Amino acid sequence: MDRPVEFNYKDARPMNAYFHSHPRYEIYYFHEGRCNYVIGADMYVLQPGDLILMHGMTLHCPNPDPRWPYVRSIIHFESGFVKEYMNRTYSLQLLKPFEELSNHRIRLEGPGKEEVDSLLADMNRCYQVGDEYHYERFLLRFTDLLYIVSNRCKQPLREAAMPQTDRERHVQNAIRYMENHYGDDLTMDDLERELHVSKHYLAKVFKELTGNTIFTYLYNRRINEAKVLFMLENKVSVSEVCYRVGFKHLPHFSRVFKRTVGCPPEEYRKQVAR
Repeated sequence: MDRPVEFNYKDARPMNAYFHSHPRYEIYYFHEGRCNYVIGADMYVLQPGDLILMHGMTLHCPNPDPRWPYVRSIIHFESGFVKEYMNRTYSLQLLKPFEELSNHRIRLEGPGKEEVDSLLADMNRCYQVGDEYHYERFLLRFTDLLYIVSNRCKQPLREAAMPQTDRERHVQNAIRYMENHYGDDLTMDDLERELHVSKHYLAKVFKELTGNTIFTYLYNRRINEAKVLFMLENKVSVSEVCYRVGFKHLPHFSRVFKRTVGCPPEEYRKQVAR
């Protein structure tokens, strides 16, 4: 049975930190552990009860502390399905937080957290049965979760990712600077000069907090932007995208793209143009 809404409940499998993106919307709920989560230009230090709304094409990467269990629930869905499944007026309201906020953390505590914990457990009971009847019941509960999210987002909307320590602040500043300058010919000397922090110290704390090197982040950011350009601009050439996202040499861009995405840029361009 085709499942337009995919649900992974209380996944506790260990994972390595890696940057990725996908075309679906995502609801991420953090149950347990210690984790820094880079989403777009923000880094969040998670606590149990954090619920994150994500536009999947935003580059994101969790970096869980391996000394603690990393327990999370993840829902992926297509916005088009929600529009087809529900009355247009209601669906537009429920999708509004994903489309206007793009990536947003809701910090749940007390009764609000208990309600979502209970709802996710009930969703999982229906999802695991596997037949059409129980999947329809799962979808009703998924819709209820969207209503909870929508109602919470009517409250003061944007909670910025607030670094708690100097280390977190330096990493956050580096991510935001690269978000604004990924198309430039960036070097560690540039970051040291612009952010007023030793490049050696910055490289060290960036790796510790995100699980990736600065240039791994930068290359992934450029490749993710290339994927977006291929999807949005059907006529754009591979070489034009290469230079627009900050690569100086086409062979280097092609190698990094294939290693990151799994196919050459020309093939990906043809796939998304269909």
